[in-house]
Amino acid sequence: MPNISIHTGMRIKKCRKSKNMTIEELGNIINKSKATVSKYENGSVAIDLDTLYSISKALDVNIMTLIDYNISEEHESNVNENIYFDKPNIYMYYYDGRSNKIVKTLVCKIPSQEPDNSGSTKVIMYQGLESFDNPEKSQHVFVGEMIAYDTITHFFLSNQINKAEKMYVCIFNPLHANSQAVGLLSGLASTPFFGPIALKVLASKEILDENEDLLNVIKLQPLEHQILENLNMLFINRPNSLFLKTASEEENKK
Repeated sequence: MPNISIHTGMRIKKCRKSKNMTIEELGNIINKSKATVSKYENGSVAIDLDTLYSISKALDVNIMTLIDYNISEEHESNVNENIYFDKPNIYMYYYDGRSNKIVKTLVCKIPSQEPDNSGSTKVIMYQGLESFDNPEKSQHVFVGEMIAYDTITHFFLSNQINKAEKMYVCIFNPLHANSQAVGLLSGLASTPFFGPIALKVLASKEILDENEDLLNVIKLQPLEHQILENLNMLFINRPNSLFLKTASEEENKK
């Protein structure tokens, strides 16, 4: 079967399990046998659009969450462009002090079938990745829109499993097209506490080498700590253009 069937089946399985729903329960909702649903999930049977829509309704997820296979690469020419985020994939990094590690997040633009002059582009965000090569193994999947302006870009997103969980990302567009960009990511935290949080995030058009330089950029800087202490505001200062090493550059050195 085509890879898209396997990918879609993996998506269905992940969403079903996150809802604590059995294969049989999903089958009962969409009027399919347990064996048929199992074949959908392992990719051995293609899913027609009506059934796929029924599955998305049963799982309470956006249908695009289930059929996002290679969509950003296959239709790159149709994706809305802006002055900085002009590529189909956006690679984001932030530092999580709870686990003391860099967290990788991938944002994929969803191509538009018709021109849109509003600056809005549909996006899917895969948060918490071990590798950018396997977005289906992300910890969370968000769907929403990106709205770009000359100097700043906004992302408004909703968790596809828990609709109450929203994510907002605000990025400074850098002055240099090949520079990385910094901004602020805000939303809800879980352990060790549950409530609103905000943290510094870095966005790149290329996969970066996860070295000490990257870590120093995504951690709050002394000036940002000082502003937080003095003004009670978390302010992310726009840096001079950043040119961190990409993963491909580091690999070529070896």
